[in-house]
Amino acid sequence: MQAIILAGGKGEGLLPYTERVQKETINILGKMILSYSISGLKKAGINDFVVVTTDRGKKLIEDELEKLNVSFEVINQHREGISGAIKDGLEKSDDDNIVIAFGDIVAPEEFYVNLVNAFSVSGSEIVIPLVPVSKGIQTYGLAKITTEGLEVVKEGSTLALAGAYIIKNETFEDFIDYLNQRKSKIKYFIWSGDWFDIGYPEDIIGALEALLSKHETVISSSSEISKTAIIGKKVIIDNNAVIDDYAVVKGPAYIGENAYIGNFSLVRDYSSVERGAKVGAYCEIVHSSIQPGAEIGSKSYLTYSIIGSNSKIGSNVIMSSYPANVIRGRVEKLGALVSPDKEVEHGSILRPGTKI
Repeated sequence: MQAIILAGGKGEGLLPYTERVQKETINILGKMILSYSISGLKKAGINDFVVVTTDRGKKLIEDELEKLNVSFEVINQHREGISGAIKDGLEKSDDDNIVIAFGDIVAPEEFYVNLVNAFSVSGSEIVIPLVPVSKGIQTYGLAKITTEGLEVVKEGSTLALAGAYIIKNETFEDFIDYLNQRKSKIKYFIWSGDWFDIGYPEDIIGALEALLSKHETVISSSSEISKTAIIGKKVIIDNNAVIDDYAVVKGPAYIGENAYIGNFSLVRDYSSVERGAKVGAYCEIVHSSIQPGAEIGSKSYLTYSIIGSNSKIGSNVIMSSYPANVIRGRVEKLGALVSPDKEVEHGSILRPGTKI
């Protein structure tokens, strides 16, 4: 069976960040968001992928998939919307049954294993997992269980479509209409494990928290850690990372490949400093994601923030997080969202929810 991965959406909840890159290429713990769905489907026995994306993501996604030992083709989306993206992908497949998966979902591999197993056991034409949601319900695609089967709805339910389907390879005009016309033929199951639809900044923070909470301490033998640095529990330090004198990494936390943590800096509480990122001296990084190649100037304080790849944050910058209006978050905290390649001037104070 082949899988079509949808990774061409506009990412409106993450604007202006997604004007420059596809959200599916954001890194969490050293791998792209897209890779979580690919890895899960690979675990379920699927090794052939068509990824539908845009010019903002094509090259990065191709480079990522080269590392995953799967057969793949990455194509640009030409038709509009989700239905259009699926149609673009179906043109590349001759299989009788197809997995349709959204590339912005972060879920355990077991989620995808359950999807494929449900299809194999049930003999149904369509399989759809559902997930309970309580915050930001209006931002999800919803489904309601009725006496006639499973119906996709816009409101009146707290069960979200979980971003993965198995369907027959056949033509349709509108994907939602296609599902509702076959509501009695749908096999569904409810997934109660970790699941994040990365649509807003707080989703990235939430996914990072969930993933880190399940990891134990892993320190690469090629990393360079000062004798005066302090490394706490549940800390992952990747290859060739450098932790300088008197720095403290208090887990859960992730320090990526070739990343640098400066003298006397503190990285703590569900933070990730991704590949090649640099944190200067005397900084404090809390509940934040520092994307690949970003640089944080000395004496800066970041909390509940997302710093885009190759961006530069000046020294003495403060990013506060409370109180903030969050759509899906479990806590009323949200710092800054800094787009890739942007600069924040020395001494800037950014209010909660600032977007650059």
